[in-house]
Amino acid sequence: MPARLPFPTDICDFTLKNERTEPTVSASEKKAQRNEQRRQEEQKDRRSVAVYSVIAAAVVIAAVVLMILNSGLLQRSLTAVTINGFNYTVPELQYYYSTQYNNLASSYAFDSSTSVKKQTYDQETGQSWHDHIMELAIEDLTTDTTLAARAESEGYTLSQEAQDSLDSNLEQLNTMWVGYGATSRDAFIRAQFGAYMTYDKLVSLFHREVLASDYASAQLDAIDHPDSDCEAYYRENADNMDTIVYSQLAFRAYVPTQDEEGNPIEMTDEEKTAALEESKAEQKALAQEVEAKLRAGAEPEDLAEEYADQLYSSVASRRASGSNVVNSIYADWLLDSSRRSGDITITEQETVDSYFYYVARFEERLRDEENTNSVRHILIRATGDVATSTPTQTQYDVAEEKAQELLDQWRAGEATEDSFAQLATDNTEDTGSRLSGGLISGINSSSNYVEPFRDWAIDPSRRPGDTELVKSEYGWHVMYYVSTDDPAWKLTALSALRSQDREQLETDVVQGWSASQGIGAGFVG
Repeated sequence: MPARLPFPTDICDFTLKNERTEPTVSASEKKAQRNEQRRQEEQKDRRSVAVYSVIAAAVVIAAVVLMILNSGLLQRSLTAVTINGFNYTVPELQYYYSTQYNNLASSYAFDSSTSVKKQTYDQETGQSWHDHIMELAIEDLTTDTTLAARAESEGYTLSQEAQDSLDSNLEQLNTMWVGYGATSRDAFIRAQFGAYMTYDKLVSLFHREVLASDYASAQLDAIDHPDSDCEAYYRENADNMDTIVYSQLAFRAYVPTQDEEGNPIEMTDEEKTAALEESKAEQKALAQEVEAKLRAGAEPEDLAEEYADQLYSSVASRRASGSNVVNSIYADWLLDSSRRSGDITITEQETVDSYFYYVARFEERLRDEENTNSVRHILIRATGDVATSTPTQTQYDVAEEKAQELLDQWRAGEATEDSFAQLATDNTEDTGSRLSGGLISGINSSSNYVEPFRDWAIDPSRRPGDTELVKSEYGWHVMYYVSTDDPAWKLTALSALRSQDREQLETDVVQGWSASQGIGAGFVG
């Protein structure tokens, strides 16, 4: 008889039934599952590697781009502007941009201590000074391009004077970097003409610029303006060409900020306003007093002596013309066609911290028939530092000795104007006249040159070929008298007509030419 089981069979049956309901996984299926899991993990790893590879590549590319940018290789080759199919690179446009920038900065057209990209040139359009300078630079580059292209197409070659000027520029370029303390010629070029400029590129720019200028001068020299042209121009522009002779005595009302010992004077705004009003009343009374004496027949020179301790400034029979009159505070009064000799006026002017009263007497208005004069000179500074106000006697003596040596050297040679011009080009310390062989023209009694220099040049006894040493506040001048020229009014008319001729020539040569900025323009400025 079989033994009895310790628990009911139905429970055992139930347990077995439940165990049998679990799915059975075969070995092949488990292997497949492991393979799938491995595949998914491998895909994940590959995606991670791909992402890291992209990031690494981007870093490498960025580093390479940065390296290229820092080297300047990219900027030197990028097109900054295209002019009728001619592509010009960043350094070429930068050369013209820098020229315009420096010219405007020297005339205080904008604040050079702040980026011109942040300064507005045109309030109506919102154009920045940077964009305006860029326009001017492209205009100049276009003009030089077209003039040089026409010169080459006509087979034009440089004049001897232009070639000498170019050679002088290149010679200075190769030596002057030492005087500026630069580490090398190329470092000097980058500092002066932009970080992307090279010597070869700069030489090419010099060649094109000189060719364009010399060709234009040759075309203009071929235009002859008879006296009738000068007379017609004078009649149309008499206000800007006539010489106005007038005398002036000025009084200044202001509030001093320091006492006689140099200690600051502390005042409230209300006290400053009251003090200024009191000073204005005093100075205006003095101006009216002087006006009355002028009307009574007193002479400006005598009044200047009488009121010497109270006057701000004074001039007697001052001669002025052109912009010197137009820009004066009483230009309208001086240029009024009804003005007669002896007319007197008081003009007031307010500035930031002062108030001025000008008493002026009109002397005469005339067409300046005074002859102008041309000289060549070699300046030997009494000191190498232009900012030094008063050289020592020793410095003057050294400069005089060098000036005399140069004059003796010239006299021992050919002793011609050409040889003097070459001597000036090689030795003068007047950078403004060096390239022209020391030539300065249009000098008359109204010219704004240092008095000893001017007086020697306008001396009526002067004859072509005269030479002499002249001392001025700057040092010593080796002088050479060239010629007595047209009267001032005619010289002004001829200069204006020549400017009109040049404008017309430039307008004609750029006709039909167009310019467009390239990506490289973004690196200019």
